[in-house]
Amino acid sequence: METLPAPSRGLARRLGPFRHRPFTVYWLGGVVSNIGTWLQTVAAAVFVYERTGSALAVGILNFASFLPIFLFSIAGGVIGDRFDRRTVVVVTHGVSGLLAAVLAGIAFTGVANEASVIVIAFLLNATYAVAKPALVAILPATVPREEITDAVGVNTLQFVIGQMAGPILAAVVIAEAGVGWAFAVNAASYLAPIVAMVYLARHGLAAGAADRVRAGARAAGTSAVEYVREHRWVIALLIGVVSTSAPLEVVRTLTPAIAVGLGQPESAAGFLVAAQSIGSAIALLAFVPLRRSGRSRDLARVGLVIQAVGLLVTVLAGQFWMALLAGSFLGFGFSLCFPVLTSGLQAEVPDAVRGRIMSFHQMFHLGNRPFAALAAGAAAVVVGAQPAVAIGLALTPVGLVASRRAWRALAAERLAVDAAGGAGPIEAGHSEAELEEQAVEAIAAEDLLGVGPAGVIERS
Repeated sequence: METLPAPSRGLARRLGPFRHRPFTVYWLGGVVSNIGTWLQTVAAAVFVYERTGSALAVGILNFASFLPIFLFSIAGGVIGDRFDRRTVVVVTHGVSGLLAAVLAGIAFTGVANEASVIVIAFLLNATYAVAKPALVAILPATVPREEITDAVGVNTLQFVIGQMAGPILAAVVIAEAGVGWAFAVNAASYLAPIVAMVYLARHGLAAGAADRVRAGARAAGTSAVEYVREHRWVIALLIGVVSTSAPLEVVRTLTPAIAVGLGQPESAAGFLVAAQSIGSAIALLAFVPLRRSGRSRDLARVGLVIQAVGLLVTVLAGQFWMALLAGSFLGFGFSLCFPVLTSGLQAEVPDAVRGRIMSFHQMFHLGNRPFAALAAGAAAVVVGAQPAVAIGLALTPVGLVASRRAWRALAAERLAVDAAGGAGPIEAGHSEAELEEQAVEAIAAEDLLGVGPAGVIERS
């Protein structure tokens, strides 16, 4: 295995994980793939809406697209533990590229219809659900151990860039060349992660840990379910994850209909999705300074409220620019709330069950999308696209209550450990609000340092 050099402080400060070529190659492969994925998502929605004129049909498309995440995420984790992860990524992305090429071919020949697009979308996301656990587990092998936290943070940018560039590229390609070329570009984008995996294999990276990872998964067994039952703050955080993720899917499902309702072509849906991503990017730039300022407890709540404002403005928007502004609010609120909830799970859940718990996280985050999409499409048939966005508002109070209960339960749990003679960071003699603050700040501090409860990060 190639040994990664110790980072130079000055260079690391300027480039961070990008000073390591393996990470840069891995990251670039992900960026290209994510751009293609979002281009495909928007192009498929536009194609289905153009053929049917139905927001419900787009909802069915999105239901079929994200149902595999709900069905196959845990299976993907098992496959990623049992086989060479690089091989898993290469095979799944090769299959995805072939499926996307078939879709492009039938679109060029005029054979494609809404049914074929929906079926291929389901298959593409089935391969994604299998590939993602392996792909995520490879990341720690691309940087030295002390830089893993930075790499995880920087890696989120590939998703934001994909969400910004993919929809805009989709709008341009569809308007200038048609959906067939959009599907073709997506097919080519699957080559990028394959090239990245070949590079890592040639340098002996991301290999040799399968037996240890598999042993850890066996040790966890079904204890992950028992862990959730014993630690109710976990399910509260997962409910918070649904509350901030599902509203975005509601709006994304309805973007073609919203664009048309505001006097724009269906392809302008790409700009609405891109507006969400721009808001997310701005929030991510502000997130770490806000968290370090001692305001981390409030970020999840503030994010949920900002999301609610974005939803309300979307409902009331009378012009396209107002819908764009609302979309940026949605993305901004999401990227304030979601990292706080996710880092809480990453920092507090023990190693023995962390992988399975994060599989639950993936199901709550992405697995809700088929149901949110279907509900949004059905509501749009009854009340119209913009009024249907209001169903996302019902989740705001749910998220606010769930996140507050999670921090309180976690604070109480830590206090109990401290009272029993443990080394928990929370001391007795504080009010409930102070306990909540200390619990969240302890999570944020551990996340910033890149350590879990045991104070250790291990390389996959």
